[in-house]
Amino acid sequence: MSNLHALFNPESVAIIGASPDAKKIGGRPLSYMKRYGYKGEIYPVNPKYEEIDGLTCYPDILSIKQSIDVAIIAVPGNAVIEQLEKCATQGVKSVVIFSAGFGEIGGEGKKAQDRIYQIAKENNIRILGPNCLGLFNVEKGFYGTFSTIIEEEQPLHSNIGFVSQSGAFGSHVFTLARQQKIGFSYFVATGNEADIDVADCIEFLAHDPDTNVIACYIEGVKDGQKLLRAFELARKNNKPIVMLKVGKTEVGMKAAMSHTGSIVGADKVFDTIFNQSGVFRAETIDEFLDVMYAASHLPRIEGNRVAVFTVSGGVGILLADQLAENGFTLPETPSDVKDRLKQILPIAGTQNPIDTTAQISYIPTLLEDFMDAVFASGQYDAGVIFLGFAGLKHDSIHDRIQTLKIMKERYPHIAQVTVTINSPESTQAFRDADVFVLQDPTRAVTALKAVRYFAQAENKQESQKLTEFSIDLSGLDPILTEYGSKQLLQQFKLPVTEEYLAKTEEEAVRYAQTIGYPVVLKGMSPQILHKTDRGLVSLNIQSDEEVKATFTKLKTIIDQTEDATFEGILVQEMVKDEFVELFVGAKKDPIFGQMVIVGLGGIYIEVLQDISMRKAPVSPAEAKEMLGELKAGKILTGYRGKPASDIEELSNVIARFSEFIASLEDELLEADLNPIMVFSEGKGVKIADGLMSFQKQSETVTN
Repeated sequence: MSNLHALFNPESVAIIGASPDAKKIGGRPLSYMKRYGYKGEIYPVNPKYEEIDGLTCYPDILSIKQSIDVAIIAVPGNAVIEQLEKCATQGVKSVVIFSAGFGEIGGEGKKAQDRIYQIAKENNIRILGPNCLGLFNVEKGFYGTFSTIIEEEQPLHSNIGFVSQSGAFGSHVFTLARQQKIGFSYFVATGNEADIDVADCIEFLAHDPDTNVIACYIEGVKDGQKLLRAFELARKNNKPIVMLKVGKTEVGMKAAMSHTGSIVGADKVFDTIFNQSGVFRAETIDEFLDVMYAASHLPRIEGNRVAVFTVSGGVGILLADQLAENGFTLPETPSDVKDRLKQILPIAGTQNPIDTTAQISYIPTLLEDFMDAVFASGQYDAGVIFLGFAGLKHDSIHDRIQTLKIMKERYPHIAQVTVTINSPESTQAFRDADVFVLQDPTRAVTALKAVRYFAQAENKQESQKLTEFSIDLSGLDPILTEYGSKQLLQQFKLPVTEEYLAKTEEEAVRYAQTIGYPVVLKGMSPQILHKTDRGLVSLNIQSDEEVKATFTKLKTIIDQTEDATFEGILVQEMVKDEFVELFVGAKKDPIFGQMVIVGLGGIYIEVLQDISMRKAPVSPAEAKEMLGELKAGKILTGYRGKPASDIEELSNVIARFSEFIASLEDELLEADLNPIMVFSEGKGVKIADGLMSFQKQSETVTN
């Protein structure tokens, strides 16, 4: 299907259902484009009129002989398909459908929406909607929308592209943004997403030269892989994405048979995907607006060193606390700079936070002199300038703004955030000077955190690529016991404990002698998934007689368990070396596919919820990063005289396991490797237990 250029930057627009009444749905797009100077041709279509607002009105889109980039359909729902078919005949490139009564009502509406998509696909037409508010391109003056949010004044233009799955929510955010003098390059409401979805819009904006920041509101995702590709493209093109994702409950993510199912919920997966893709997730509308504004104006900062200039010692302390809590430092002011500041104002507090005192209002050059002396030291990556309510003092605020503008131009690599209470007039003055300003110190910290987050995201390596290999899944049961799971893992050269499956006491004794005492015996049954809960694990078996007795005991437990089948008794080496227990698991998310999870192993994984997660596959470097995110991760580095664990080999094993699960994208539902025994540095890793479940029996899978 065609790209979206014709939709977002049309040279010609037809409005089917056009009206001379600017208050009607079919009249608003025409009114807006005439009023705000659309740079293209407009073709009203309505058999009731011969002319609308000085333009020839056509009885039918087939009557238009010129090429049409976008057709806006603003007719009752039952007439949409007929009009869409005419658009296809005319060769229209893209269509915006305002009309409702489709997939959102189910039943016949869903069938009609499916028909819309079929027509679009067969005729290479891109469809926005149905049931959508439309879109606009501020630079081109294209307003394919019936929203009333632009009725009173033309939207402000900026380098921020905004995509929303909800028209009403998008309108709310747009209005709040305009009150703060924040504009957009594009505004898009995707509606029912019969064809074009948020991922398509992100992809377009990632290529668009007029858009540097992408802001998105989403409620759900139909195609996770497509969204991931769009995220990757935006990151590759250095277009930061700010996301407001609602729906934090775990509806639809049922706890399954393994630990993994109970610790991974839908919202945790979205958080993981956003973090892995460098997407900043905002929690509130204020944060959403602040971060998109910050990303469009402030330089990315790698470092965390902040200088605070304040007219209030109390606010200085508040900022120091909140900056520290968000990973920033406030380096002490260099001694030569302190001397310089004391020369300028002997009563100033020269420690960082730097207290300029109220004298800033009486000494016109004080702020510039202080900021220049501090920033020139080269010791700071960012600055926060708290001016109290200076924005309400119209007689002096322009001098402050001029100073801040000079500092921004002199030190463009330093992210500078001004904090002051503003009036609408002073807000506009700050915007006109291109000086970044917020009204709350806490929001200033969030803005700095965001631009640092984006800098770190830009430097992340690309996602791990899946290597080609094959795994034989033929004849496997839907649920694999520890023995079956580890047999499969060995195909992918993952390290497991030495073990053999015994069907008889004699076999068990022979295997124990082969391994060497002491050994571990475990009862295997596909119906008993958590062996320790049923007493099916016996440790430190020391002799042939003990093997026989234990074999009988474990088999009896399985035989006496209703509906349980006896697979055998696993005879396993008893590891003697000291080790740390880790958990590594996999969960197939219905949207994004296989996720790899790591955490502290043993029986406490569900209680502690101390996990790190990524979309599989991951590289060894990413795996090591995951380990570093665990609260218990310090245990691996050595503590209280304990030796450091073999983190390098553990990272390699996690990476190989992530490739293993990614290769089984469709078949594997869940996997638990718990515990993984991590030995001291240089001594490796062994998978001591495992459990897997599959969607269905499959033949050999090749990727």
